[in-house]
Amino acid sequence: MSGNIKIRNGMVFTEDGLRQCDVCIKSGKISFLGAGEDEGEYTEIDATGQYVLPGFIDPHVHLNDPGLTNSEDFYTGTCAAAAGGITTVLEHPLTFPLPDNLRAFSEKKSIGERKSIINFGLFGACSENNENEMEKMIANGAIAFKTFLTYSPEIPRLNDGQIIDRMKFLSDKDIVLAIHCENNDIVEYYTKKLQEEGRIAPADYPDGRPEISEIEAVARMTLFAENTGCKVNIAHCTLADAVEIVDRAKKCGTNISVETCPQYLILDRNQLEKLGVYGICNPPLRSGEEVEKLWNSVFDGKVDWVCSDHATYTIEEKEAGKDNVFNTPAGVTSVELCYQLLFSEGVIRRGLPIEKYVELSSTNAAKRYRLYPEKGRIAVGADADVAIINPDIEWEVKDENLKQMIKWSPYNGMKVHGKVTKTLVNGNVVYDGEKIIADMGSGKYVRPLR
Repeated sequence: MSGNIKIRNGMVFTEDGLRQCDVCIKSGKISFLGAGEDEGEYTEIDATGQYVLPGFIDPHVHLNDPGLTNSEDFYTGTCAAAAGGITTVLEHPLTFPLPDNLRAFSEKKSIGERKSIINFGLFGACSENNENEMEKMIANGAIAFKTFLTYSPEIPRLNDGQIIDRMKFLSDKDIVLAIHCENNDIVEYYTKKLQEEGRIAPADYPDGRPEISEIEAVARMTLFAENTGCKVNIAHCTLADAVEIVDRAKKCGTNISVETCPQYLILDRNQLEKLGVYGICNPPLRSGEEVEKLWNSVFDGKVDWVCSDHATYTIEEKEAGKDNVFNTPAGVTSVELCYQLLFSEGVIRRGLPIEKYVELSSTNAAKRYRLYPEKGRIAVGADADVAIINPDIEWEVKDENLKQMIKWSPYNGMKVHGKVTKTLVNGNVVYDGEKIIADMGSGKYVRPLR
């Protein structure tokens, strides 16, 4: 569905709050908000009893394209995103070739333009001595950069001196550096120790990456951010104590943000015996007590946004850790489910205010990555990226129904309250509540606004 569209009778979240009104769309932009009739002919969408929200922005997604497309690619991954109300994904650089140079970055951009059905932006990778290439990638629209403090098979970890250099380089460029924060020495020591002791079951996995490894790394990167003035984002935070470190730094003027993911708000380590290798991610699942503490941080406004950290692998790849969990690749899938789970567990179950839900699912990430005000809001003149969610629909997650390439998730069988019924990207309906109705390559490449 494309052309002029009028969304009628919905509960629309605007910059003035939630109100019932019509949303009119022309030429990919929101042209009118109100209860009266705007001039022109429209295809109408009846949103009675449903929330009409800014399209969700997932700023931490791995689509595995190029180089790892046996488990996901830009088309299948963005189809799954669209089915979850996501209108923009920011794709992280764990792909081959590594996008730490302009050539690889540009090749990846071209692949996304051919395959994506929603808006997408690209992170570049930090590697040793690639400042000149980072400069070129920024000029070509890199949305941010990513680095790791622990070993990763896809992207090289940088030592502290190199990270400080990258932060200094980025400090005057208004570009975020996202950091995977775990202390590598602690992780390597305890991972080795567990294997020597024969503790190699999924339930043992979190003890190889204990809480102190994350807390120390977050504190260290926060200090570096304060010292250099770099815009830093703490990726996929699992612990309220780590969030507190970031919050204290913010109050002192440090330019830092922190995100979390649905797995850290919904799952806990006690479920690993049941989930097996399909619950293994880095950082790992924490205790039920820590889950509740993290929810308190969300309600207190100390978490900037929720993202999926969607990282899928084939069944064979995940099952490689069946006899030794440390042989399984770390990552869980959730791009289609992320914001529907957040709505169900947050808004419906816990009473999360809808305005805070919109901040966590769209507006805050749009502002941090300089996509706002074109994205992250419903307002006249903004891009017509819209998610419509029916709060009254109860449904069950079934792996076989997911739009992602490989049909598994740690949420299989979970009951969800609230479902996306329409997703509009640039004024076009790309998901109708059941199926994807967009053409491959219809999405747009987005870059930070100047």
